[in-house]
Amino acid sequence: MGTLVLDIETASPFEEPPENANETRYFEWFAVALAYVDDLDDTPETAVLFRRGDWADTHTTDLFERLFDYCEQRTVDRVLTYNGAWFDAKHLLNWAADLDATSDNEIHARTERLFENHVDVALAAADEYADELWDDQHILPDWKAYDLAGIDNDSVWYDDYEFPDTYLDEIDGNAMQGKHIGRVIGERYVDNVTAGIEATSVHRELTRLLEDYCRSDVADLVDLYTALGGADLDDTYRRPPNTIR
Repeated sequence: MGTLVLDIETASPFEEPPENANETRYFEWFAVALAYVDDLDDTPETAVLFRRGDWADTHTTDLFERLFDYCEQRTVDRVLTYNGAWFDAKHLLNWAADLDATSDNEIHARTERLFENHVDVALAAADEYADELWDDQHILPDWKAYDLAGIDNDSVWYDDYEFPDTYLDEIDGNAMQGKHIGRVIGERYVDNVTAGIEATSVHRELTRLLEDYCRSDVADLVDLYTALGGADLDDTYRRPPNTIR
C-alpha cells in the first residue's frame, strides 16, 4: 500500500500573522517536502519541490502541477501529514480554490482527491502522549512526538552550513525551525530566485540547508506513523477534505 508523506513550507511576505493565527491569507506556499514508500518497511524516497518564481499565482499553480505529477508517477493509497488537518491540507485546499476561481484547471478537485485518504499523525500522537500536552496544547510539536516515540529525528544546525557572517542575523537559535522559514528563509529563497541568483554559492547553500531540513521532516514521519500503530490509525485519524475547514 503506497504511502505519501507531505509537508508544506510557507512564508509570510506581505503580512506577519498574529500569534496562533491560521488564516490562509497570511501565508504563501514556498515549498513542499515529500516522502514515499510502497511498503512501510521500505526506506522512503524523498523530494523537495521549491517555488520557481515570485509570489504570483502562476508559480503557485506550477507547484501544484509538480506535486500532482510526483503523485501520479506513484501509487498513493494514503497521505500522511503532521497537523495537516489544521495547516497543510487546509491551506492547499484554500489556495487551490482561489486558483480555480480565476482558471479552469480543476486544481481544487485534484487536491481533494489527493487528500481523500489523509491521516493526520499529529492527532494520533496527541492521544498516545496526552499526558505530555500542556493545558493550552492540542497537539505536540513534532520533535517532542519523535522523542517520546524513541525516533532519532536529527536537528539541522546552522553551523554546518557556510553563509556570510550576517546572512542569517535575523534568526534566533542554532537549530533550524519551521518558524525561521516562515519569517525569514522562505522569503529570502524566493527573493534570490526572483533576482536570478540561484547559481551563487550562498543560494546553493541555502537550498542545501532547506532540503536537509525538509527531507528530515517527512522521512521520519513514516517511522512515527508505524510506531503509533500504522494502518490501525487510518480509520480513527483519517481527515478527508470534507472534514477540513
